[in-house]
Amino acid sequence: MKWSTSNCFFFFALFITQLSWAHEMRPALLTVKQVTIEQTDEVTYEAVFKQPQVRGRFLNLSLITNCDSTLTNMKTNSSALQETFSLRCTEPLASIEIDGLEKTLIDTLISIEDLSGSTKNYLVNGREPEVDISGGTSTPVYLILGMEHLFFGIDHVLFVLLLLYLVRGCRNLVKAVTSFTVAHSITLGLSAFNILAVSQAPIEAMIALSIVLLAAEVLRGEDSLIHRKPWLITFLFGLLHGLGFAGTLAEIGLPQDSVAMALFLFNAGIEIGQLAIIAVAIALTFIAARIGLKFVQRVIALPIYLIGGIAVYWFIERSLQVLV
Repeated sequence: MKWSTSNCFFFFALFITQLSWAHEMRPALLTVKQVTIEQTDEVTYEAVFKQPQVRGRFLNLSLITNCDSTLTNMKTNSSALQETFSLRCTEPLASIEIDGLEKTLIDTLISIEDLSGSTKNYLVNGREPEVDISGGTSTPVYLILGMEHLFFGIDHVLFVLLLLYLVRGCRNLVKAVTSFTVAHSITLGLSAFNILAVSQAPIEAMIALSIVLLAAEVLRGEDSLIHRKPWLITFLFGLLHGLGFAGTLAEIGLPQDSVAMALFLFNAGIEIGQLAIIAVAIALTFIAARIGLKFVQRVIALPIYLIGGIAVYWFIERSLQVLV
């Protein structure tokens, strides 16, 4: 049995479609900024906690620290709840916990800035909702967020897997992946530096449509431009997907003192996630070849129909959100 690139991604595509009904989870964001110097053994911080709305409801997350907390402002919009607190600390700010995070699937980015403008970043989740900042070191949160965004942004993953059904040979595979990387890096960078700004709702609908169109092209099986030059289509749609990546990055923001580095880490995280997915697909193919799963030849189109059907649902759902 000859194992082509389409065989390579069959197993992983079939697996990933089982997860694709889940919506991408945007992270919560907590920024803590020191506003007074130590006077009479007391330091004041301003904390702004922004938590996303998921499926029409807020997550009821709350902030717990070792300081006295007073809610000073609260506002909501269609996508997030933002609360502002004043933290009065009679001892150094040492710990931050996001209560209720263990009941969710989202992460929380914590950014702490002192009077000198120095910033430390941390990432907490449901498994570890508390962070000790008394002597802890900053973590590469934008790298992690980039990886998670790729893993949980199932629509981006499905697009890449569908495109790789069309690729023949490792050389073309490298060209396709590279063109997608270059393209989404361009639009992600333009958006991050506020050179290009677009509404996210239409972009998300168009991303779903790109998956529908690609699934239909794969099923046609004709010798079209997409089959001959998949790297070109990867680049064009990569520009679109980069705007989708930019939506999440805009939600969490970039540190003003290191915008370029944070952008690089976020983009690097996306690429690490993408390469990890490809590696898993190849590993599954190798295992299947060793144990002789010949049924693949007969059901190779199954994940294409599944992905296409899910993408149609996404396109309709997201288009309705644009119209509402």
